[in-house]
Amino acid sequence: MLDRRHVCLALATVLALAAGGSMPLVPASAAGTTLTISQGVDPVTMDPLKRTITPTDNVVNNLFDTLLRRDRDGNLIPWLAESWKRVAPKVWEFKLHRNAKFWNGDPLTSADVKFSIEKIKDPATSSEQAPFVNTIERVETPDPYTVRYVTTRAAALIPANPWYIRIVDAKYWKEHGDAYQAEHPMGSGAYIFKSWRKDESLVVEANPNWWHGRVPIDRVVFKPIPEPAARVAALRTGETDLITNVPAQYQIQLQGDSTTKLESARSVRVLFIAFNTLKTGPQQNKLVRQALNYALDVPAIIKGVLGGRGYEDATPVPPNFFGYDAKVPFYPHDLAKAKRLLAQAGYPGGKGLEMILNAPIGRYNKDKEIAEAIAGQLSQTGAKVTTKIQEWTQYVNQTSQRSLTPMYELGWGSNSYDADNTLTPLFTSEGRLSTYSNPNLDKLITSARFELDVKKRQALYSKALQLIHEEAPWLFLFQYEDLYATSKQLIWQARADEQLYCDEMRLGG
Repeated sequence: MLDRRHVCLALATVLALAAGGSMPLVPASAAGTTLTISQGVDPVTMDPLKRTITPTDNVVNNLFDTLLRRDRDGNLIPWLAESWKRVAPKVWEFKLHRNAKFWNGDPLTSADVKFSIEKIKDPATSSEQAPFVNTIERVETPDPYTVRYVTTRAAALIPANPWYIRIVDAKYWKEHGDAYQAEHPMGSGAYIFKSWRKDESLVVEANPNWWHGRVPIDRVVFKPIPEPAARVAALRTGETDLITNVPAQYQIQLQGDSTTKLESARSVRVLFIAFNTLKTGPQQNKLVRQALNYALDVPAIIKGVLGGRGYEDATPVPPNFFGYDAKVPFYPHDLAKAKRLLAQAGYPGGKGLEMILNAPIGRYNKDKEIAEAIAGQLSQTGAKVTTKIQEWTQYVNQTSQRSLTPMYELGWGSNSYDADNTLTPLFTSEGRLSTYSNPNLDKLITSARFELDVKKRQALYSKALQLIHEEAPWLFLFQYEDLYATSKQLIWQARADEQLYCDEMRLGG
């Protein structure tokens, strides 16, 4: 909640200036201000090298720094790395900021970068971020403030997603171990971790010695509220100051309220239903997968469940990403064709086809309702399709173990703006979250990673997306328009990548 003491501090600032006094560079609103943020789910860990889950990222990104950052328009900007360049076909060099320190005073050096990358690469870590670093052969540290990533081959992208991989304190980690770090992080970021009561609240406080400068808001409380209506109520009563995943039916109410406002952005996140083709079942039959795609009426779901706040996608790669191909067709709603394909697959009239659609609750906007709408549409084929709804923490652990079957709802957002960071983890045989395997697709995706000619690389992705369309390992759904609501005193703009960088926020008068 907003601490109104910042109003008094602003008055004190005016008086001090009138008296000819000097003021610090810290914004006047910094002292005593508290902001509460409510996402639908709690973070799952404070280990920044383990998972790829946005609600978790939205906390750890405020505790740890990355080599680079993306601005709201998706452009790369310097962060821990003051400069970066390819110095040889297989070598990328980063020059580090010399003043960055961890909260305990340890200097952040090239040794910490090397440790962070090698920790993710270590199979024992079982990191979901492993696909981001698997093009790196080794990390060189010629001096404390120079890092070189040497790749196995000349890679098309800057290796290791330097806008995503958080840098940890190697010395601290070695002293305390993995399990301790997961609940007692040591970062270099804008905010210092203070406390965490799981599923209740997580508290961070401004780092007074942040190398990038003091932030405007002193204290941030992350308070998860799974139920959308409860999040809206908490915002309107002042219990929280920023809520995510606002259901469309509340937008008029929140826009018209004297104390709240809406923020929105076309998200990089694509929601989909994945078929677990690694497990035995009817989902291993391509005709079944194609039939269920034809049975879907995605525009109806966008309109009826999301209030029109979504954009149907024919492929896993959104339109604003490199690798997108507008020529790949969307599966049109064609129930008659769906039934014909099911008959060819051995399920005339859908008879004998029973499938469970797994879905979370509270993670994505209207996730439960979307799954139920999809199950209803698929059941019109004559098949028996039911939903199994689970709490997010339990659910997401099953996705990382590839145990949800025969199909499951998931969203994927990438701030790389490149097809690689979607296709490699979600569609290659070795992808950490992939429940599909196809040697021909593996070859196309891997070749694209190392193709430096832009036109040839695009051609490889076009072939990959055509193959994905034909094989239908997903039910293809839509790209979200993300809706947030905030107190009118919060000054902040929503980002397409869904990131909540609290150093970008401040409180108005």
